[in-house]
Amino acid sequence: MNSITNFTSQDAGIVTRPIRSAISSSNEEVAVFIVDVLSQPHYRTKYTDYDPLVHTKCSRALPVALSGDIVVLSGSLDRGYYEWLRGLGLGPDTVVEYHQEAAKNSLTELILSDPQRVVAAIEASGRRPVVVPFYSGASEQQLSKELRADLFGCDEKIILKYFNKESFKAECLELGIPMVGGANARVDGSKRLKESELADIVLTLLNEYPKLIIRGAEGSAGSSLYTLDKNNVLEVYRQVRRNQESSLLVEPFLKVIASPNDQYVIGRDGELSHLGVSSQLFEGLKHTGNLFGQYLSPRIEHYIKSTSAIIVHSMAAHGYRGVVGIDYIVSSEGIFPVENNARMNGSSFTLGIIDHLAERHGPIPSWKFYKGST
Repeated sequence: MNSITNFTSQDAGIVTRPIRSAISSSNEEVAVFIVDVLSQPHYRTKYTDYDPLVHTKCSRALPVALSGDIVVLSGSLDRGYYEWLRGLGLGPDTVVEYHQEAAKNSLTELILSDPQRVVAAIEASGRRPVVVPFYSGASEQQLSKELRADLFGCDEKIILKYFNKESFKAECLELGIPMVGGANARVDGSKRLKESELADIVLTLLNEYPKLIIRGAEGSAGSSLYTLDKNNVLEVYRQVRRNQESSLLVEPFLKVIASPNDQYVIGRDGELSHLGVSSQLFEGLKHTGNLFGQYLSPRIEHYIKSTSAIIVHSMAAHGYRGVVGIDYIVSSEGIFPVENNARMNGSSFTLGIIDHLAERHGPIPSWKFYKGST
């Protein structure tokens, strides 16, 4: 197990506050939520083929937004759901719809093609707009300029430094944070990954470990994830080729005891807000939800928080702004950060709902959310 004494606590300067307040606490600003997963790199090509309604995830912002906020949807508003939310005192007064029936264009693209709907809503609010995207890319920067709004985000080059699993791992090692061992298999734009290159890396590691995990450096939300042993090397290689992976991390498949997520907000002024540590729930390798409560030992939780503090301080110093969700694994070999979700996380929206409920009913020491479909 990693020694937590290796780390100096950097908790100074980190506050605990609700996610909506961390985005903006000014009464003179209006948050404009455009939380569309299609803004994330590679998301459209990997998901829209089998999920044409993925654009409806924009509606996750509805229960998080304050009454004076603006939520923009690429599809149409579910009136029954909206009325139910409003009956609970949740949701915004203003919703802008673009009525897209399938995931053809990102919400940012839709607004840029017809910005007047959103401009009118901002002007009616009489307040300064802050664009709150799911992922802050070049298009979101362009949109914030078009709307004359602040962006709850930063330059995409800064984001990719942490969002990319390979560069995030290198950054952690540079900060002195222990990481899972293994090797990288890179593919530059001028050549394809050769089967022999991957085979050499895999077979070397299989001499030490019975099972390996391969992670695409740019994938997220359970995509670009492969497990292999000596019996399915060729099958996994073909999957990698089909998915056109450009960079891979090949690592030992450790026996995981827990998979915590530690979530922060780095505000537009650089202020660090801690949102909390939750346990991620999985079916196999597929993320299905989160559990919040006293499920980790104080020693493990302290190690995670201390490690995250080092990471988020470094991110803030490099200019990152927005939500940060750092995924860890707890194993008999140690505690390791494995992924930096340098964007809104799925559980960010749950945290927003819990914050609203806590304001009315007091602290909520334990909660669970689970992904479902109807």
